[in-house]
Order: sequence, then C-alpha cells, then structure tokens
Amino acid sequence: MKIPFFLSLFILFIVFYNIKLRKVSKEITNSRKNFLEKEREAMFVRKKSLDNLEYISVSLEDLPVLKEEELFSDAEKQAYHHQKSAFTLASKPMLNLSGISNTDLKFQYGPANLETLMNYEHNYENLLNALLNWGKYLKEANRIEDAIAVLEKAVLIGSDLSQNYILLSDLYNETKQKDKLLKLKELIENRQKQNPILKKVLQHIEHILNM
Repeated sequence: MKIPFFLSLFILFIVFYNIKLRKVSKEITNSRKNFLEKEREAMFVRKKSLDNLEYISVSLEDLPVLKEEELFSDAEKQAYHHQKSAFTLASKPMLNLSGISNTDLKFQYGPANLETLMNYEHNYENLLNALLNWGKYLKEANRIEDAIAVLEKAVLIGSDLSQNYILLSDLYNETKQKDKLLKLKELIENRQKQNPILKKVLQHIEHILNM
C-alpha cells in the first residue's frame, strides 16, 4: 500500500524533530555538566587581590546641590533625600560587573571575594538609581537645568537605566536642545550593542525627532 505524500512528509518531520530534540537535549546536558564542573572548580580558587580592578570613581562636586534651607516643596525634599544618598554612595567603592556571572567572579577572584564584589556592584547600581530619582524630583520641582545636569552625570558614568535616558531626552526636547538630543541618540546607538534594553530609548528619541 502506497503511503500518502503528506503522511510521508509528516513521518519525516517527526523523525527529524526527534533527532533535533535529542541533539538539543544532549547539548543542554553537556552545558549543565560543564557549568557544574566550572562551578566546582571555582569553589576552590584561592582569594585574590581586588586592588587592580577598574573601580568607578565618581565626583559629584560639579553638580548643583540643594541646601536644606531651600526645601520649599515636597519634590525638593525628595530631590534632597536622593541627593544625599548619591553623595554617600559616590564615596564608596563601585564596580560595574554587568555581563559577568557569579561563577566567573568566583573563578577569577575566589569565592571568598564574591560578597564584597556584589556589594561594590550594588553601590554602583544604587548610585545610578539615586541619580535618576534626584533628577526626576528636580524636574518635578521645575529645576530643569539642574535635573539635566544630574541625569547627564548618570549617562557619563555609564548608566544602563532606560528611564534616565528617556527623561533626559524629554528635557532636551522641552528645552529645545536638539544638538544634545542628537548626541544622546548617537551614544545610545553605540551602547545598545551591549545593552539591547536601550533599543526602546532609541525609539523614543526617534519619535521625538520626527514630531
């Protein structure tokens, strides 16, 4: 009995699908095995010096700051709170460890250093968030130029927070600084290669430019 053409295709599809599934399953198993082996080896790496790491050094002295006696609105009080946090964090050791797994960190510097390294990364992330909130509340307080300066500082030190870029681009648009907006667009086009999340920022800027 002759097998119908479409049935033959279906049978071939099932055969190739099962072959592919077994191949993928084997790759996953090997990948997991390699990961576990690397993790096991990493646990025995001796503690290494952290002195030669590329620490992030940030000075906020050039930013406009609010004084406690100048706080007349809730937005200014919130801005002042985040301003204080930013100055405190800027004095702490900071590292940008994005893209590096905990296993790789243990493998490079030893498991005894992992908590320290994570704290240094959290200092950096917390600073970026403090700068974003500082700028956001300065905008709410109608201190536009001050907000721009703070948000620009975050961009300068490599912020990966899309909200920072979106807010800054809106303020550039609001203050009719098209030249700065175009430079920000160019910067994001380069940074999105390492951080695809910034693609929506690029779309936001393009929307502004086409308005």
